Amino acid sequence: MKKIFVLIGSRNIKGNTINFANNIVKSFKNECEVDIAFPQDFCLKPIDGTNLYFTDTSHNLNEDLKNLQKKIIQSDILIIGSPVYVHSMSADLKLIFENLSWWAHTLRLQGKPVVVISTCGSNGMNTVLEPVSDVISYMGGNIIATANASQIPDQINNEEWLDEVSLSISERIRKFLDLGAQSNKFLEKIFQASKNNILEQKKYQLKYDIDISKLGELKYWEKTGMINCTTFEEFLNTLNI
Repeated sequence: MKKIFVLIGSRNIKGNTINFANNIVKSFKNECEVDIAFPQDFCLKPIDGTNLYFTDTSHNLNEDLKNLQKKIIQSDILIIGSPVYVHSMSADLKLIFENLSWWAHTLRLQGKPVVVISTCGSNGMNTVLEPVSDVISYMGGNIIATANASQIPDQINNEEWLDEVSLSISERIRKFLDLGAQSNKFLEKIFQASKNNILEQKKYQLKYDIDISKLGELKYWEKTGMINCTTFEEFLNTLNI
């Protein structure tokens, strides 16, 4: 059974963001495994520079963070939602991203289809959608849909509007449940820039004879074979062989 993982950046289990997400996934609950999580489901610590991880299974990895990573990686579709707080994503969602920061240099999401949604009071339509989409793209996620629902004008309580937008997104989800991981022009640019950085790390490692275990990003690129690929699409194809 296909898996849809919904990560809500709000702690309000009856708030607008989860209501929006539920309207999107309601048609999948009989055909997919739909898992919904809130920030309070995970005990994550702020990043202070000493607790950065470069593996999904590090023995030092917080069990809650390991569980969150597993839910994201094993999902076929990832939906991320956040309310607009001070013209930005919630602090909880930002903390989650910081704990997954090594994914941004390794494209760890590997072309996974991702939907980004937000809710706001009156303005801030793009102040969550754009930065969250950027982070997800740097992590290797393929953004397949974005949408914001506001209270003024009243969209979140407008059933006609909500159903129309939710149907459009659900149709995209259904399409990519079959297509699976995909690259796009933005991911290809990110791949090339990231690979250039990794190749510089490789030169540095060889020049100073550094133990590769101390260069987690480089180790990941070499272990997965991504460093030998000329495009991100080529790398994704190797995963399907």
